[in-house]
Amino acid sequence: MSVHVYRPLRVLRRVAPGYCANGLLAVAIQSTRPSLRTSTRLFDHDITSTIRTFCVSPHCQSGHNKWSKIRHDKGKKDANKANSFSKLSEQITEYTKRYGADPKTNGRLKLLLDQAKKSGMSGTSMENAVKRGQGLSISGKPLETVNIEGMTQEGVSFIVECVTDNKLRTLQDVRLIINKAGGKLTPVSYLFVKHPYMHLTGPEDLSPESQTAALEDPVLELPIEYVGLLPGETSTWEARVEYSEPPMQLVEEMQKVLPEGWSVTKTGMKYYPSDHVQVEDDSEAGDAFRTFVDKLEDCSDVTEIYSNLRWSSYEPPKHEIVLTE
Repeated sequence: MSVHVYRPLRVLRRVAPGYCANGLLAVAIQSTRPSLRTSTRLFDHDITSTIRTFCVSPHCQSGHNKWSKIRHDKGKKDANKANSFSKLSEQITEYTKRYGADPKTNGRLKLLLDQAKKSGMSGTSMENAVKRGQGLSISGKPLETVNIEGMTQEGVSFIVECVTDNKLRTLQDVRLIINKAGGKLTPVSYLFVKHPYMHLTGPEDLSPESQTAALEDPVLELPIEYVGLLPGETSTWEARVEYSEPPMQLVEEMQKVLPEGWSVTKTGMKYYPSDHVQVEDDSEAGDAFRTFVDKLEDCSDVTEIYSNLRWSSYEPPKHEIVLTE
């Protein structure tokens, strides 16, 4: 005759602490129950164990973990680094153009190259910046400037300035972007005034008000029409020159009369609009123009984009010196 035996569960059930995969305390209920067997031996039985776990920790949400913070911080540092490299590259090109490509005879260029090397800029980037100052492309071919004029569907006039070693390729690329944006090629340079300009960089520890006061005397001695703090900058100013061509002699004169800690960091020619076309910031026309400019900037041959657009949110500069109207 077979006998069914049920072992009491109270002595076989216990609660034991455990740990989940993420390191937070969980509770594992470990229970042991007997199996029911038919046996000729009265106390012959098997013991099986079942573990059930539950976790009390919250799910990790996107943007709240350690890697997310590292990623965002790294993105900011990379952006600042790229901006720093861009400014150094412009200055290397500028001083190469101004005083030559030999660091032995161009002390300012040598200092800039040393600074770029310490900051981590690659040798190739420095070499390319020097070549641009010599009027050469990366491949060593001579560069030429190409201006492409046009107008958008909304009536915004623009001039796209390109520096290239292949004029035909650049014209095709830029025209394709303009056509896809619904614009048209048409002469608009008569809507702009071409002026030489200089970028003046002052001490970063001075406030814009103090910098304005420091600039008033030097600009009065030279043929400068206007000096204003560049948008988003705290110590870089743009001075508009009266001459129709950028004479190097004026740059030297400006450098001599500038206060201590100031320097001429960039020179060139620029198109200033005679009048403006206002466009709402939050409008389809505004979004279309931003997309259009982004596409142009993606073209490696494009160096500058001038337009007579003025956003509806525009506010006059707070820090400027106007010498002639």
